[in-house]
This record gives sequence, structure tokens and C-alpha cells, in this order.
Amino acid sequence: MLGAALLHAAWNTIVKGHSDKLTMMLAIAIVQFSIAVMMVPFLGYPAPETWIWLSLAAVPHTTYKIALAKAYELGEMTKIYPISRGLSIVLVTSASMWVLQEELTGAMLLGILTIVLGAFGLSVPENSSVARLSGIALTLCLGAGLSVAVYTLLDGIGVRVGENATTLKSIATFAAWLFILDGLGMMTFMYFYRGRSAFIAAVATRGRGLLAGFAAFACFWIAIWAFAHAPIALVAVLRETSVLFSLILGKLFLSEKIGVRRSFFALVTFFGIVILQFS
Repeated sequence: MLGAALLHAAWNTIVKGHSDKLTMMLAIAIVQFSIAVMMVPFLGYPAPETWIWLSLAAVPHTTYKIALAKAYELGEMTKIYPISRGLSIVLVTSASMWVLQEELTGAMLLGILTIVLGAFGLSVPENSSVARLSGIALTLCLGAGLSVAVYTLLDGIGVRVGENATTLKSIATFAAWLFILDGLGMMTFMYFYRGRSAFIAAVATRGRGLLAGFAAFACFWIAIWAFAHAPIALVAVLRETSVLFSLILGKLFLSEKIGVRRSFFALVTFFGIVILQFS
């Protein structure tokens, strides 16, 4: 999951660094869709009872891409990313405990809360002179976080439905069809939003689009596999440690600042990971 977190931060960095964020998101969706379509002849169709979960989950996967891309147009990744991911941790943990009745020990909850504190702390500007997120950017950021929480829960429930749900083939089949439906959703949105020119621009991203698409495909596939074998809240919170990697990548490739405050909250997040590992 830490590997998935790194991949997640990597493709987000590519999106943020591209001049047209929505175009890069479309390129990612196309790559994921293409890989999934090539997998289908070897996997077949998912169990009939999973179609409802796939259909429901595809919607927030698409809205997440749209909201995040628009938010990145208005603010720094080192602010937007931690807020959206931190919010998703809170929502997923609450829902998994109270709705899905997943059991989490006191040590697990302490680790989760520590990571949440670190994630939100990373989004705080280093000093008062740094511009804060606008109302629109913050709304988009929270919308992205809500979408993450919703699709995380739906993915986690859906991948466990049906006979032999935890087998590798069953998990791969669920993931492939999720990428197909998500890809269709994103491509449909972009066609009506920008027309054919959106797809020409997506093809023009070339290597960057392919790299981001493969990274996104891999990190989501790992998460879906993990959902089939571990509590949803724990998988979600480990994935959201990508805020640590986003901080480093934002500094290296986007020239975003890391000061004493963000370094401290990065250590807090890392400490939360250690607590979870030994809980």
C-alpha cells in the first residue's frame, strides 16, 4: 500500500505539473480504459451481483478526477492534496466502523487519527503571507475528498461480493470493469465539455500521459486488491499516506515550499504509519 501511495502521489504530480489538468486526467482515463479492455478477454465478466457496485463506484471515480483537476488549477498540490485525502480518511473510517461494523482496535484508531492530523497539518501554509485557497478551490478540494470516500467504500464492498470474490482473477475482473466504466464516464464528460479537441490534446500528452495512466492503473489496482483482504479503513488510511510523497514530489518537481511546519507534520504522518504497523 505504501508503494501504491507513492504511485498515487506520482500521477497527481504529473497532473498538477501539466498546463491543462483536465486533459491529463482524460489521458489517464484513456490509458486505464485501454489496459482494462485488453484484460477483459482473459478475465471475462464480473459476477452479476457486482454490477450494481461497479456502476455506483464508477461515478465518484469520475467526479474525483474532474474536481481534483479543477482544484489543481486554483491552488498548490501541497495544500489541495492533503485536505482532500485527509477528509476521505475521516469519512471512510467513520463509515467503516458505524455502517460496515468493521472492528478497529484503539491502537489502530490512534494511528489513523495521527495520520489525519498530519495530513491536514501539511495543508497549512508556512506563513500568513502565503495565499490561502479560494472558496471555489476549497469546495472542489472537499468535493474530491468526498468522492474518494464514496468510491473507496463502494470499491471495498463491491470487490468482496460474489463467490470466490477474494481470488486474484475475481479481483482483477472487478478492477478491469471498474476502469472501463470510469473511463467511459470521463470520456463522455470531456466529449460534451470540450468536444473532439479534448481527445486530440490527450493524445498529445504522449509519454507523460502514458506514465501517469500506468501509475494510476497500478495504484488503484493495488488498493482494490487490498480491499478484498483487509479492513477498508486501514487500506484507505495507508493509501492516503501518499500526502508524504506528494510533499516531496511537489518540492522536487513543482517548486512548492516545504518549511519547518510541513516537515513537522510530515513526521507526524510517518509516526501514524508506524503506529498502524505495530497495532
